[in-house]
Amino acid sequence: MKRKGSILLTALLVAALLAYIGYQVMENLTRQIRTVDALEITVEDKISASGWFVRGQTVVTGETGASAEYLVSDGEKVSKGENIAVFFSDDGARQTYDSARTMQTRLDALEYAYSMFISGTDSAKLDRLIFDDMTAISAALAQGDPSRIGGDYAAVQQLIVSRSGSEIDRETFEARIGELKKQMETQQKQAFSGSSRLKAPVSGYFVSGIDGYESVLTPDMLAEITPDMLERLDPAEDAGGVGTVTTGFCWYYVTVLTAEQATALQQRSAARVSFPGLGGGEITAEIVRLQTYDDGRAVLVLESDRMQPEYLTSRQQDIDIVTNVYTGLKVPTRALRQNDGRWGVYVLDGSVVTFKPVSWVYQTDSYYLVPTAESAKTGLYRYDRIIVQGSGLEENQVVYRK
Repeated sequence: MKRKGSILLTALLVAALLAYIGYQVMENLTRQIRTVDALEITVEDKISASGWFVRGQTVVTGETGASAEYLVSDGEKVSKGENIAVFFSDDGARQTYDSARTMQTRLDALEYAYSMFISGTDSAKLDRLIFDDMTAISAALAQGDPSRIGGDYAAVQQLIVSRSGSEIDRETFEARIGELKKQMETQQKQAFSGSSRLKAPVSGYFVSGIDGYESVLTPDMLAEITPDMLERLDPAEDAGGVGTVTTGFCWYYVTVLTAEQATALQQRSAARVSFPGLGGGEITAEIVRLQTYDDGRAVLVLESDRMQPEYLTSRQQDIDIVTNVYTGLKVPTRALRQNDGRWGVYVLDGSVVTFKPVSWVYQTDSYYLVPTAESAKTGLYRYDRIIVQGSGLEENQVVYRK
């Protein structure tokens, strides 16, 4: 009897010990488990290179040594014969011209105020409009972009004149406008007597200044240009040009790639590209030439009809060319495991550990991209809780959490 009692006690102790060890193992496992949500991301393979913008350009010549005031902005479309600049023979003529422009701004503000007076706009509404324009100016300055405030500044100036003139009668408004017009006409006559106008020789997109490559890089040479020719580019001597007019409705970009990079673009008619130094995001450009040479280099020529100022004023710029786009669920490298010879990940479904086999379409040193399954039952799915840390994991294992 004593022996049976001893055996029973020993069995109970062993059972208790095993239960304790199992509890500690499970508790340790629970504490060590870490998960991340399976999130879908998109990544791109890119080719980075440096190349040249090529445009059909007509050089505009002006008066050498004379002070100039451009009447159109860089990248602005102009018609043949349109005035694009004013040249001044001396400083006095330039000052008179600036004075006439100031008077024109004052006249615009006064005429705007007069229109508000006639329409019966009250001072409260004018105060709201002034506040809105001042807010826009503050936002532009806070973003470090003072070039945006020109229009807002002119608008708020007009509104302030309108506000200050809310107590003026109609006769006073008309008298002030008439007097200012006379003064401005006198200033303009004096300014024009000491200046000359420069007209656009052709229709197109005007850019002030020249860089010497207008006759060196032309669309006609792109069919024959080689890597060696691009390496030996030198600007032409300054011929007194004050600007150019880009003709046609497109621009080109030429760069040198390696043969391996060129292979990634074979059989394509277009590519998504961006210019990091210019901003503006991605655009789609047509591939008009892709030729590989025996020395392992290739020439790529792109064409686009996006006639934006940044593409018309630049010459040499870096480029990023998208070659492949991958979309899938991001799986950290440390989460990938093998189970019965299959690669996959363990996920935590409630408190149950489940193994899901995966294949990947893209990988880096830190993560894999895995195609999203049709549902959580058929494979790895959005927001599955991927186990990235945990030892002793098994299929259908239950993990109890406190």
